[in-house]
Amino acid sequence: MRIIGVDFSGAQDQKKSATWLAQGRLEGGVLTLETCHPIIRDDLTAWLKSLDKPAVVGMDFPFSVPEVFARCWRPSARKMPDLWAAAAGTDWPDFRALRDHFCTPRSLMPTRNYDPAGSYSPLKWDGNPNMVPMTFWGMRMLHSLWNAKSPNNPLWIPPLPKCQPTAKGHIVLLEVMPGITLDRLSIKRTGAKKGGASELRRKILRELRSKANEWGIKVRFSHKPDLYQTCRANDDALDSVVAAITAAMWHKDEERFHSPEDVAGIDWETVMLEGWLYAPKTLDGNE
Repeated sequence: MRIIGVDFSGAQDQKKSATWLAQGRLEGGVLTLETCHPIIRDDLTAWLKSLDKPAVVGMDFPFSVPEVFARCWRPSARKMPDLWAAAAGTDWPDFRALRDHFCTPRSLMPTRNYDPAGSYSPLKWDGNPNMVPMTFWGMRMLHSLWNAKSPNNPLWIPPLPKCQPTAKGHIVLLEVMPGITLDRLSIKRTGAKKGGASELRRKILRELRSKANEWGIKVRFSHKPDLYQTCRANDDALDSVVAAITAAMWHKDEERFHSPEDVAGIDWETVMLEGWLYAPKTLDGNE
């Protein structure tokens, strides 16, 4: 199974984008990470469209917006693809203006109903991370991918209904958040975004491999001598690798991930509109 991790950037100038793409293969219980490199959004979209073999892709950006904002933006929307189409038909300045008008005063920044503790509002603008452009450009990319699906290249984006797989299987896109994955696995990450935090990122990699091993996945780096060092040197590269490992863990055992089915009395209409952030349960099985 091909395993992919994406640390997504919402930079308006794609040439200054910090989007990173990590790739590997999960064979049995061994995940071999093969490449990790920066890529611009248009190239990432084209590359994902070209995938012709089964894959699980962990993507680090919000797949949708809070329901209360969606009802203001597109009252007729019922599911995520409706909002992706709306994003594709909206210019960035107009989306930003709508978000700014909606989030007045600035302290009004709604979250999605079922996002786990520690996640950010997709409408968060101030500080790092700046979630608004990530949400906007990510939703536009999802619209492009959703429209490109074909009988020979089926696409499943949970929690939307599962597509009918062909003989070639299907491609799964999962919304993940590397920081939440690390939190759920009790791996300290505070300070990992700092430029001089190479040693902390090395520690995160070591502990993540250990936790994945407890999950039944042995993580290996390919023989490319710079891959491990790239993750130590660049926090965005590390996030793409964490996203990939999260995707592998989900593929290995979906039951150990927090899912809508775990929530008693959940409002499925809200879930279909807002999407779902897939995070592992803790190793002892708790949420």
